[in-house]
Amino acid sequence: MFEAALMRGDGLDGLRVLLVALSLAASLGYLAVESRPPSILRTGLKTAAIGLWVPLPLLVLPGAAALPLAMLALAFLLSSVGDLFLAMKDNPRNFTRGLLAFLAAHLFYLAIMLPLASRPEGLVANAASLVTGAGALALYFWLRPNLGKNQLPVGVYLVTILFMALAALAIPAAQPWLGLGAVLFVISDGVIAADKFGRPIPYRGLIVWATYYGGQALMALSLMALLR
Repeated sequence: MFEAALMRGDGLDGLRVLLVALSLAASLGYLAVESRPPSILRTGLKTAAIGLWVPLPLLVLPGAAALPLAMLALAFLLSSVGDLFLAMKDNPRNFTRGLLAFLAAHLFYLAIMLPLASRPEGLVANAASLVTGAGALALYFWLRPNLGKNQLPVGVYLVTILFMALAALAIPAAQPWLGLGAVLFVISDGVIAADKFGRPIPYRGLIVWATYYGGQALMALSLMALLR
C-alpha cells in the first residue's frame, strides 16, 4: 500500500515520502505535548500532522483521477482546519467550528468513495459494517439526553461519518486498510463525543489521537493507491 500510494516514478517520490515522514514526526510531537495546556507549539503540531498530507494528491495531477484526488486534498485540508479549531480551546465556538470542518471533510470523503463502493465482501467487512453501524447508533441514543441543542448537529455528523465508514468498507479493492482506517476514524470521534457529552474517558487524548491519526493515515494511503 505504501509503495503503491507514494512511488510513482515521476521524480517526486522522494518529496512524497518526505511529506509523510514530516507528518508522522508532527503527529509524534503532538502526542508528546498533547496533555499540556494549549500553546502555539501544540496547536502547530496538531494542525501540521494532517496538513502535511494536503499536497500529496496534488503532486499527481493532472490525471485520470484528477477530480477525486483534488477532493482528497480538500478532505485533508478541512481535517487540518478542524484540528486547528479543536486545538484552540479559548473560544467555546471552536468546537462547533471544528465539527463543521470535519463534517465537510467527511462529505468529500463520501464523494470520493461512493462511486467506488459496491458492497462489503467477506465476513470481516460485513461484520465490521454491522458493528460500526450498531455502535454509532447506540452511542447517539446513549448521549441524546445530554446533547440538548446539539442533538441535531451531532446527529447529522454521526450519520455522515457512519455513511463514510460504510462506504469505505464497501470498496473491496481497497480492503482491508481503507475500511480499518474509516472505522478507526469513527472510534476517534466516538470517544470525543462520549467524553464531552457522556462521561470522562481515561487516556482520552492518547486514544483519540492514535485512532484519529492512524485512521487518517490508512485512509490517505489507501485512497492514494486506489486513485492511481
